[in-house]
Amino acid sequence: MARYTHLFSAPRRARVGIPRSRAVCYRTAMTLPFSQRFLALAKERSPLCVGIDPSAEALKGWGLPDDAAGLRAFCQGLVETCAPLVASVKPQSAFFERHGPAGLEVLRQTVEAATAHGTLVIVDAKRGDIGSTAVAYGEAFLGPRSPFRGDAMTLSAYLGLGSLAPIFEIARREGAGVFVVIRSSNPEGSELQRARLPDGRSVAECLADEITVANAAASSDELGCIGAVLGATQGAEAAELAKRLPHSLLLVPGIGAQGATIADVRRDFARHYGRV
Repeated sequence: MARYTHLFSAPRRARVGIPRSRAVCYRTAMTLPFSQRFLALAKERSPLCVGIDPSAEALKGWGLPDDAAGLRAFCQGLVETCAPLVASVKPQSAFFERHGPAGLEVLRQTVEAATAHGTLVIVDAKRGDIGSTAVAYGEAFLGPRSPFRGDAMTLSAYLGLGSLAPIFEIARREGAGVFVVIRSSNPEGSELQRARLPDGRSVAECLADEITVANAAASSDELGCIGAVLGATQGAEAAELAKRLPHSLLLVPGIGAQGATIADVRRDFARHYGRV
């Protein structure tokens, strides 16, 4: 695994080509939709997605300085240890952005290093806006010229699911995926996400239904490019929402620090195995 550590330190102009193993081909064959690449890697490795969240507290816990050097060491340790074993990693962009340009360089290095292991990268950006700004967000994290180009990114739909259409189009064009937050793992999300609409559905149920319609309209594949974030801490409620999303991959965060366990996910999402 040490053969990829140079990706975290060498100047960009001096880097050599990334080895093209069979696993790396899952990442580079962008003609295949994200869902197909994920399913192949999940079968070969594990469907687990490892979050890369280098908060100030996490860096301190690892005995690392709260600066770009500490950030780099943290990410290198996680990528070298975990990336070869799982289908995807999920760097939280805010923890890199707070360190400015140096932090964004570490994000670029982290994406590149995970890619070298053939691991899919889901950039946890939770962006959402309208028009040209939505286009810019999509290009920033999924576009071919992006230094942080991921295989997928997370989105927030507070401005309406339709406002994210430009990002969906970029994802389809690039063979990438997106994950829209539907029912989050944090307790503060309940007030909004469980609010009832005039037709009796919750906001979360409405978003799930709209995603299913959008996926069906845009693709004949069993799974579309629009996935959903359903918190593992939401138990049966999240499992019921999953039933409304038959054409979506499901990103289920909340295992570990937020209180959910692998056993919870197995129990609540057993019938959706293969999409989680």
